Amino acid sequence: MKKYMKWGTAALGAAAAGVAGGAWYAYNEAFRADEKRIADMREIPQEDWAYRERSLKNIDALVDTPFERVSIQSRDGLTLRGKFYAGRREAPLLLFFHGYRSTAERDGSGGFSICREKGWKAMMADQRGHGESEGKTITFGVKERFDVLDWINWAVKRFGEEQDIYLVGISMGAATVLMAAGEGLPPQVKGIWADCGYSSPEAVLRHTIRTRRLPEGAGWFVTRLGARLFGGFDPREATALDAVARIKIPVLIIHGQNDGMVPHEMGAELSEACGGQVEFLSVPGAHHGLSFYADNAAYRAAVERLIK
Repeated sequence: MKKYMKWGTAALGAAAAGVAGGAWYAYNEAFRADEKRIADMREIPQEDWAYRERSLKNIDALVDTPFERVSIQSRDGLTLRGKFYAGRREAPLLLFFHGYRSTAERDGSGGFSICREKGWKAMMADQRGHGESEGKTITFGVKERFDVLDWINWAVKRFGEEQDIYLVGISMGAATVLMAAGEGLPPQVKGIWADCGYSSPEAVLRHTIRTRRLPEGAGWFVTRLGARLFGGFDPREATALDAVARIKIPVLIIHGQNDGMVPHEMGAELSEACGGQVEFLSVPGAHHGLSFYADNAAYRAAVERLIK
């Protein structure tokens, strides 16, 4: 009997070690910040090659635009940094948040070209764990939503209570600004522009597990466990889908119909759940984050309607 108990204890220990190892692997793959895994701003994926020259032109224009380095302290003690681009004194301020393992220059260059054309102010943040901002863990919007609120406070303090502010995000940044809005926004925030955001961290992580042809149930279990054990957060803590039901300001949701990373259905689901005025721009043929190029005229018109 003692021999069997020892074998059982050893087997349980080996199983626990295997689960913990899987959780660490999942955390490392999905959530650990690593500058070596940040996409280069000028690295254009193959599905984007139809728009490669236009993308690079917009990226170069953004890089060449003078800016001021700005920073804040997050409520959990991280130094977060961004770049502020001046505009007309009376113009609205757009706070932009980029996507997962990407950069503001890569993701925001198209939208930034609209800002330059209109003379709007822009602050382009490095999300926690990206660029020049501190942070060891990417939380898919769970903690980042509070960073958005902290950047809003920075903007109100700097530009005054009369400053109109719009939240802008792409991919993870889009989900992040929607989640932030669910926490309550000051009256200076007049609208949200969310491009190809996901409905929840769990939904997009499960989608990724399926596309990698891994067992969804076990994959999600170890992924969530890795986030909780090694990242100090629960991916189920906040969702954009729950948040949008509490939003009362105008929202523009944009999603490409050929998005393979964040399914188009998530954009439609978010639009249907919005509690206030919403416009859903569904762009035929557009891949992830490429709606600006796939139908530039419709994209610009929708943004201008939101700001007006």
